[in-house]
Amino acid sequence: MRKTVAVAAALVAILGMLAPPVFAQAPAPKVTISGFVDNISSWSHNLSTVDQNYARNGETEWYARTRVRPDITAEVGKTKFVLGLEIDSTWGQTGATDITAPNRFGTSSSWDLNTDTLGNIELKWAYTEFDVPLIPWASRLRMGAQPFSTTYKAAILATGDFAGLHWTTTFNPAVKGNLTYAAIEEESTGPRDGFVRGEDYAIIASLEITPIKGLDLRPIYAFASYDGITSGSSRQGRGGVSNTTAFFPGGNTESRHTLGLDMKWSSGPWSLDPTVFYQFGDRTLTPGAPFTAVGREDQDRSAWLLDIRGGWRSGPLLLEAAFIYTSGNTAGEDVRDPNQEINYYEPINTDTSYYATWAEIWALGIDYFNIMYAASGLNPGVAIGYDKYGLIRLGTRATYALTPNFSLRANLTGNWTAEAVDSSSTYSTAAGLTPGDGNGNSSYLGTEFDLGFTWRFAPGVALDLVGAYMWAGNALSYHLGGASGTVNGRDPQDVQAIATRVRFSF
Repeated sequence: MRKTVAVAAALVAILGMLAPPVFAQAPAPKVTISGFVDNISSWSHNLSTVDQNYARNGETEWYARTRVRPDITAEVGKTKFVLGLEIDSTWGQTGATDITAPNRFGTSSSWDLNTDTLGNIELKWAYTEFDVPLIPWASRLRMGAQPFSTTYKAAILATGDFAGLHWTTTFNPAVKGNLTYAAIEEESTGPRDGFVRGEDYAIIASLEITPIKGLDLRPIYAFASYDGITSGSSRQGRGGVSNTTAFFPGGNTESRHTLGLDMKWSSGPWSLDPTVFYQFGDRTLTPGAPFTAVGREDQDRSAWLLDIRGGWRSGPLLLEAAFIYTSGNTAGEDVRDPNQEINYYEPINTDTSYYATWAEIWALGIDYFNIMYAASGLNPGVAIGYDKYGLIRLGTRATYALTPNFSLRANLTGNWTAEAVDSSSTYSTAAGLTPGDGNGNSSYLGTEFDLGFTWRFAPGVALDLVGAYMWAGNALSYHLGGASGTVNGRDPQDVQAIATRVRFSF
């Protein structure tokens, strides 16, 4: 794969040198800065981001933080370079020093007295984008650290950031082609270089077709290849199989294919955005207890994702609904067994943002650092499912603009697993839910209700305030792992949160 990318880059360079000289005066360079600044404060009760136990509801937090997200864009004609930076800091020191753990989840530093901090600026994007010469159709190439642009709907396959290439060709006004190469992990010189994680990459190809006005179709094929351990954003611990103990480089490979259609349609006040993906492939697993074997064994995959969202607008009122289904494995199907087929869907990367803005507890909302789980495989915002059991979700939201600058909104989301959860499973952040007795007990995860408003009270400035309540379901029950062997002593307890944010956009 490295040779393929190198040849492609060399070909682009040669084509650029063959381009005819342009004697006209070059466009004047231009530099702009855009982005936003968020100041957020939130209170939560029993969110359990620390103790991971919804049956023990003594965990309460109230904190504040700032995110600064500027993008610096340098342009010469149609060629541009984008440098994206990010600062995430809590108000008040949260670690041993102001730049070391345990900082609050999602932040990279904390501002104590005098606020001087070192090394707290994160690099998000650093890419160049330009027209490709001597191609029959208009084409653009983006190279470097950049955001994914692979689907209409965010976070259903690949969202967030990556390093690599993104090519777009416009064949005619109604047909556009896209090709993305994402370097996930780079084994620079081969197995003998001592790199313990292997060579991982993803290739995503799609066509954007507009057969009629208001209808956009995007057939997509994605291939992800993993050698051994990989990014926790792309493979989470589920069903007792961690990302580390069962996967070793130089033989424990995974080939993951995703094929499907992303679509959006609008007509008058109506809109509909359906997505359907089928995922297949295999992975080589080194079995652990209670399954043992000599060497590695192959494990097949067959999984589905269906995500349908739609809306209707009448004047200041917008009503929307969502139905989501991802397949899963039953409680009795132990995915630690290489002979067991994998039936749960795994995206390449969601950046924790699946279903964002539709919920405050079950998805990223006003305080987008408040999430349900530290274990990514149990967080539907990351895994688009609940461990190995899949997901069924029904959601609605309503927005009413009292004035052009003041809107009320309400969200309601019900969550179930596609297959009943084994509540005797043992929980760990690394391996998710390790099976217990193998019997499914409950599918109900919980129902969340949110109520809030947005007030744009000054140019570029918006105030958001929201309150959220989640009625917890018994499918959140499990044993806690670790040396203590603590077991939930009662049913999961409800979760509450209040968040406010002042955003300045520029």
